[in-house]
Amino acid sequence: MANRIVVYWRDIPAQVIIKKGRTSAKRELTLRFTEAIDMCAMRTGAAETDDYLADWRRADPVEVSDDLEAEADKAAAELETAYDKERLVALVKGGGRESHG
Repeated sequence: MANRIVVYWRDIPAQVIIKKGRTSAKRELTLRFTEAIDMCAMRTGAAETDDYLADWRRADPVEVSDDLEAEADKAAAELETAYDKERLVALVKGGGRESHG
């Protein structure tokens, strides 16, 4: 089985990696995610500091099928749908963090 790993800046996803052994398929999310990350980093003062780099993280791996390219496309599409404009705006306003309340 392959593993799906989502790369986040704080709680904003940026990339999907599907990996099996030394082989991987990667998908960067669309520009709106990069723009949200950049805007949030500037608002929180993390744009030019080690804090910016420190806030990148990888989610725990999730097992997926061995069709790396199809799984990468599927995961990217799911994130594009799950993080609509309103959710990204809320994340930027919340300093890049999901509000759980």
